[in-house]
Amino acid sequence: MFDTALSSTRFIGESEPKVDKCNEQSNKTCDVCIKMDGCSFCEKTKECMTFDTVKSIIHKTCEDQDWKYKQCILSGKVLIIALPVAGFVVLVALGCCIYCCCCRKKKKRGPGKEEAKWRRQREEIEIKHSERREERQKKHDEIRKKYGLYRKDADSEEPEDGRYHRFENAAVA
Repeated sequence: MFDTALSSTRFIGESEPKVDKCNEQSNKTCDVCIKMDGCSFCEKTKECMTFDTVKSIIHKTCEDQDWKYKQCILSGKVLIIALPVAGFVVLVALGCCIYCCCCRKKKKRGPGKEEAKWRRQREEIEIKHSERREERQKKHDEIRKKYGLYRKDADSEEPEDGRYHRFENAAVA
């Protein structure tokens, strides 16, 4: 008698046994089942069950991953594949937009460091070429002078009198 009195009394804060509201919607349509918060619908067995990600995906509570959650159009196996792929595509597109908007604008603002460095190097090379050209011209002029083929001015092609002149070396004689 004492055991019966204890078992029939409830303690404060203890709730009544939970009734699964999703299982009550079994053998009804998908629309009725998914309207209940937290319920998913198994298409093969026409069973409405509480949606648990781990049980539904990993333990495959529904055959062929043919469950529907919050919509009756796409099955679970499509959602498992399509949502991550769509998320990846959105992230790649977002990354491309950020690169195009931020990184490429910096290059357009003015000549970059590399371009300035290239220009400086090119100018140095041109200066060296002009110096070498002048040195060669001086050597050629000295040789022409030595053999008597010196031109009247630097632009003319003819020697002073148009003839070959023998070089007279005063030091040798």
